[in-house]
Amino acid sequence: MVYRTNVSYITRFLREVDMFGGLSERNLSRIASLCEEHTFAPDEHLGMQDERGVRLYVIREGEIAVTVGSQDTGVVVRTVRARETFPIAVLMEPPILVTTTQAMTEVHAYVIPRVGLMELCEIEPEIGMHIYRASCSIIMNRYRYTLAMLSENVGHPTRLNPVWRGAEV
Repeated sequence: MVYRTNVSYITRFLREVDMFGGLSERNLSRIASLCEEHTFAPDEHLGMQDERGVRLYVIREGEIAVTVGSQDTGVVVRTVRARETFPIAVLMEPPILVTTTQAMTEVHAYVIPRVGLMELCEIEPEIGMHIYRASCSIIMNRYRYTLAMLSENVGHPTRLNPVWRGAEV
């Protein structure tokens, strides 16, 4: 289901989102104007691994399971929750999804078309640089988490120092 929502309402929400926090009111309004509100039913797929990503999702409420592997033997690698954006792969070139995403609960989200967001980033370099930096930070944090989980699974209790840069082990 698709709804049109008041841009100022979306702008207030985007202030608290991992990808957009810290942007000016004007820039948040520009991004908010791209948003469409969607509701996804439990078990509904939002993206499939190895497909081309065409939308960035901003979760308002609900949970999304992120899996890797075949549809039958996929492994859940994370859960996306409120105030998170995904998939970051949509911002890459080519925008090939590295995970499959499926609603675990009813999910209320804002959906931003990739094409519109990329055009906005070209027109407004300040927005583009902010999204680039935020994406790098999000990817780095996920990488650190992944390394920590891998080290625990192989029996070597390696710790990642949060002061280090670049997620060194």
